[in-house]
Order: sequence, then structure tokens, then C-alpha cells
Amino acid sequence: MGEEATELIHVAQAVLHKGGAVDEFIDTTFNFPTRADAYKYAAYDGLQRLDARIAKANSRS
Repeated sequence: MGEEATELIHVAQAVLHKGGAVDEFIDTTFNFPTRADAYKYAAYDGLQRLDARIAKANSRS
């Protein structure tokens, strides 16, 4: 990331500081295009993976 790392650090720091959840990254408006927008895509990916685990666990029951 190099010089652009500061664009990512402050976003995660703010969410962690206020105790935000993964939805915070989805609901936050990011400038576009920006590297910070990667948080939104990572949050969507994480939620999809979580949903898949839950569905798999429920199908076993």
C-alpha cells in the first residue's frame, strides 16, 4: 500500500474506536474511487461467508 496506507488506516481505526460492526463498513459512504472502498467489499464478502456457514450448520440440524 505504501503512501496510500493512511487512506485505509483511519477508516478501520474509527470503526473500531466506536465499537462498530461489519455493517458500519457497508453503510459508510466512501469517496469513489478509493482504496477505502475495499472495506465495503470485504464486509460484503465476510457477511456472505458467514451466511454460508450458518446455512450449512442449519442444514445439518
